[in-house]
Amino acid sequence: MSISYFDSGWHRVATGLDVEVQHGIPLHLSKTATANYDDASIINNVYALTGLTITTDNWIEHENDEQISSVCINKAEFTEVLRRLAVASAAIYVDRFHKAIDRSAVDWDSAQFTFDFNHAIQYCCIPWGTLNKDNYFAEYITTMHDESNRLINQGISPLVEAE
Repeated sequence: MSISYFDSGWHRVATGLDVEVQHGIPLHLSKTATANYDDASIINNVYALTGLTITTDNWIEHENDEQISSVCINKAEFTEVLRRLAVASAAIYVDRFHKAIDRSAVDWDSAQFTFDFNHAIQYCCIPWGTLNKDNYFAEYITTMHDESNRLINQGISPLVEAE
């Protein structure tokens, strides 16, 4: 993967083809009308950048000579998407509070998990109510806390854009 989990913004993946990522997660595609890429090459280019497998939704005309599409991340990669969101949430916490997340941060844990879980479902185009949210909480919290400890212990203060 050539971008970090903290990376957000538009990235060129091929001539006339860009992908918008947030926390290293692909959200949208943009291409010029003259860029003729088949789905397989688009999927491969986005995977090379993000390490996540996508499908395109539907291309719509946006502006002069530009088409955009939302994407769905492969449902099998849901836990990886949620993990990336947990890592980003840890960085946001460290940026705000300049300390690692501890056991007293139960409100943060609950709020961020719900926020990130809902976004992961949306990014993977998983129908609401088909996953048991409780099955993912413990791993999410462990990942987020471990990452906040790593950032503090290594003196890392990443620049992260809050959503």
